[in-house]
Amino acid sequence: MCIEKTPWEQVIEFHGHTCPGIALGYRLAQIANRELEISAALDSGISVTAYTHSCALDAFQIINRATYGRKNLLVDEKKLHVYHFQNVDMSKKILITVHSEILEQIADAEEPLSPREIQTKNLEAIRIILGIEESSFCKIQNVLIT
Repeated sequence: MCIEKTPWEQVIEFHGHTCPGIALGYRLAQIANRELEISAALDSGISVTAYTHSCALDAFQIINRATYGRKNLLVDEKKLHVYHFQNVDMSKKILITVHSEILEQIADAEEPLSPREIQTKNLEAIRIILGIEESSFCKIQNVLIT
């Protein structure tokens, strides 16, 4: 019997492990697909510009089908969790900014932690990212395309 993997399982398998950054990307990718009216089609017609290198990028590759090779996943490094998503088929673009309070909650601890403490902290951060109300997670803005 063949059981199809969920999108979350596909992202984790592609990335190689579960972490707060991948949960962040998963949530952002899902929001972008909804806001831009993108289905789970193999060629989604979406382009993404991220303003930081992070684990989140791997989720965009799986959920949004945006990749470096196809040149529809770009990074303009500014160390900001701000992301432009564009539905190129509909000429619709949004800007999603992750709230700083969320980033503070998932930031790496300054003091050394045991492996169990790290795992507990990461699981709590993932729970927050995936469970918090959207308005407390991020700000979504429509962007005029010129």
